[in-house]
Amino acid sequence: MLTITKAFRFDAAHRLYLKDLTEEENREIYGKCSCFHGHTYRLKVTVSGKIQPNGMIINFTDLKQLVVDRVISRYDHACLNELVEYRNLPTTAENMALHIFNVLAPCLESEDITLTRIRLYETPDSWAEVTPDA
Repeated sequence: MLTITKAFRFDAAHRLYLKDLTEEENREIYGKCSCFHGHTYRLKVTVSGKIQPNGMIINFTDLKQLVVDRVISRYDHACLNELVEYRNLPTTAENMALHIFNVLAPCLESEDITLTRIRLYETPDSWAEVTPDA
């Protein structure tokens, strides 16, 4: 299988909490992350497919534009807790990665290309990863 990956960065703020819990209960589950804070996220989008006559699976510029339009423009400098997709979910890296995968997959599905992996780094050494079989 041949893959290509494009990396992105965005800054966003959030707090981890469950609405039905008290501040103390949220602090017990999420620790200091139950307080409002921010991250510089790194997002890696990996696609696989057949090499087209132009020598590419997909043009990196086209992949970049798609991800910027569908994800980065929405998430960069946002308060993630205010986004509709997280109204009833904690803004964990896991929930974010899954949502991003579900947003991009339909845009990248064809007989020649498949979204293979979304990897979202919350910190340089902590990330969530989604693949089609997840």
